[in-house]
Amino acid sequence: MEPNEIFQLIIKADEAVKYATEAKAAARAHQARELLNRARREAAAIGNHALVEQAARRLADLDSFGASGGLSGDPPVDRP
Repeated sequence: MEPNEIFQLIIKADEAVKYATEAKAAARAHQARELLNRARREAAAIGNHALVEQAARRLADLDSFGASGGLSGDPPVDRP
């Protein structure tokens, strides 16, 4: 897999969470986690450490902020 294809997996994971409705947040977080794990594996396979780190950082963000937060580093939004 080419680096640009791996980066597109990371972008797709970001968008899955970013545009998720509240009702689909958990499913989208699961989908994002699968995409990010695949991106990390593919990046490691080609020796692209920058993309491995990028995917790992997004996974950590996903774990930190939960499904309702963004992957961009934005804190989760409190909803009534």
